[in-house]
Amino acid sequence: AGRRVTVVEALDRLLGRAVAPAIAAHVRQRLEAMGVRLLTGTTVARLEGEGGRVSAAITSSGERLPAQLVIIGIGVVPNVELAEAAGIAIANGIRVDQHMQSSIPEILAVGDAASYRHWFTGGDVRLESVQNATDQARLAARTIVGHAEPFAAVPWFWSDIGDMKLQMVGLTQGGDSHVVLGEPAENRFSIYHYAGNRLLGIESVNRPADHMLGRKMLGAGFSPAPHTVAAGPDALKAALAAFSQDEPARASA
Repeated sequence: AGRRVTVVEALDRLLGRAVAPAIAAHVRQRLEAMGVRLLTGTTVARLEGEGGRVSAAITSSGERLPAQLVIIGIGVVPNVELAEAAGIAIANGIRVDQHMQSSIPEILAVGDAASYRHWFTGGDVRLESVQNATDQARLAARTIVGHAEPFAAVPWFWSDIGDMKLQMVGLTQGGDSHVVLGEPAENRFSIYHYAGNRLLGIESVNRPADHMLGRKMLGAGFSPAPHTVAAGPDALKAALAAFSQDEPARASA
């Protein structure tokens, strides 16, 4: 409280790698309403100091931003040097299969440094999240002791930003349509992202029940029709219950 805050973002919008443009625009609007200044498409060229403490950040446009504190968040590059020296395959991280085994099967990798073909999207990913690292570590342990099930965890993420609890489940890249539940103007809504009729993922702002239901749906392999989503949470719960009741018949078929 009582501090002026400026965010300097190199991309042309906030959360460029993390959320859809509609969510990013909402986050920007809320932060600006709180008095946060946002500079997108801009980088910090250098920092200035005085008496051993930072005094200002100079942006790529030449603007001088007086500062008592600078928080630097520039992402990560996976540390693959040791794996590469050992002759392990590298592809935006240490390449692993669905059992977390590298190209040398006796060596496993998990978490932010591991890249793999994701079961859900069919695309190559390297996910940076607590959930991903934890679930992969559990599977790696099972692989080591002889179990052979593939990695099939549904990815989910979260972040608290200002007065927004942002929660995401699934991977929404490649979506071509979406359905919105709730009211963005009330700062409580969810966006359900689709590719054709397949639900890819859900992004929620201050609607944790939508997020938890989404984790259940995607975990069960259930993709509700867009019109079912539009009918609201009760319709989704009923559709998921019906889908779950039919699971034995689908399995036997």
